[in-house]
Amino acid sequence: MNLGRKTPLSIYVHWPYCSFLCKFCAFSKARVPLGGVEHERISSALLTELKTVLAPHSDKTLYSIYFGGGTPSLAQPRHIAQIVQMANKLVPLAASAEITLESNPTSAEINKMADFKLSGITRYSIGIQTLNDQVLERMGRLHTGAEGLAAIDRAKQLFPGHVSCDMMFGFEGQTTSEWQRELETVLDHADNHLSLYQLTVEPGTPLFRDLNAQRIKLPAEDTQSQMYETAVELCSSRGFRHYEVSNYAAISSAESVHNKGYWQDRQWIGIGPSAHSRYTDPANGQRIHSVRIPDIQRWAQSCIDNGHGTGKVDLISSLEAKQGAVVFGLRMLDGLSNQRFMSISGGQPLTEYLCMQSVQQHVQNGYLKWTNGSACLAPTEKGLQVIDSILLDIIP
Repeated sequence: MNLGRKTPLSIYVHWPYCSFLCKFCAFSKARVPLGGVEHERISSALLTELKTVLAPHSDKTLYSIYFGGGTPSLAQPRHIAQIVQMANKLVPLAASAEITLESNPTSAEINKMADFKLSGITRYSIGIQTLNDQVLERMGRLHTGAEGLAAIDRAKQLFPGHVSCDMMFGFEGQTTSEWQRELETVLDHADNHLSLYQLTVEPGTPLFRDLNAQRIKLPAEDTQSQMYETAVELCSSRGFRHYEVSNYAAISSAESVHNKGYWQDRQWIGIGPSAHSRYTDPANGQRIHSVRIPDIQRWAQSCIDNGHGTGKVDLISSLEAKQGAVVFGLRMLDGLSNQRFMSISGGQPLTEYLCMQSVQQHVQNGYLKWTNGSACLAPTEKGLQVIDSILLDIIP
């Protein structure tokens, strides 16, 4: 994406409500209240916060907007349109900007797709998770596997070439062969992008409590490793490149522009309750990490009273910036270039920052590799599977 000389910036919009609360989800969210969502109040707070926090960045260019949550497809399309239009007024959108909306495949949300396209959405991300209706019910989902496939087919009609599907593996009782059959079916319907996540058990979730109480038992670690390898092999056989730990794209232009911005340490502004931001303060050049207030009502009231709902602001130290560059950069199969790292580290090369003895050991063992004449450090395919443990070895 050619953004000229202007600094690229992205926006994350957190829409906090869900029709149902999945047992595995640890994101900040709330169930839709009995009286319904106060759409005007939430939309007004989001627009107020957007104007306040985005105005100082008018010299940049927006390359992506991402509506996440929660379930942003429960929002009203006209409010989505207002946010896109306001963002573009404050910081111009690039001609090819990616504007993504997350959705669940319920019939109600399928029926709203066309309206979201009219509101400015260019990319649709659907949380299928699994095609197994029994697992969907146990996990607290309200859709069926058939509705999941129908949502993909409908989205492809409206957003051809720009539809992503989320799937998960490692559910209780799931076998590798069952996972393979599910993924084969989804690939038969898929567009150009898939996100495939291993089920993780986050503290504080109902799934965590069920596991601790031994009410459920997840597949053994070696079985989950087989499922991961099955996904890599099957997607590769269908022409999907494994470009990040959990992400696959059939063509390079289908890779998530917004998420690659996180992994490449670009600047982003988050609005909405609990949203995070990482950016360079235009006033003083300091790197900032901020978090909005997580409680929905307190956040909304703060937006009314103060123009924003920021709960915490921290300076990002040089050490934190370098660590983040390596942690996120090595999540991608393309890896981290020395040039990009030096732009973040103030000129220090990777070879002077990393524990090089450990790096070389992982290179010899086939988990890491130097590419482009040692100008870039990248994981191999088998290294990507265990990148978290590798990072513990190589970061000082």
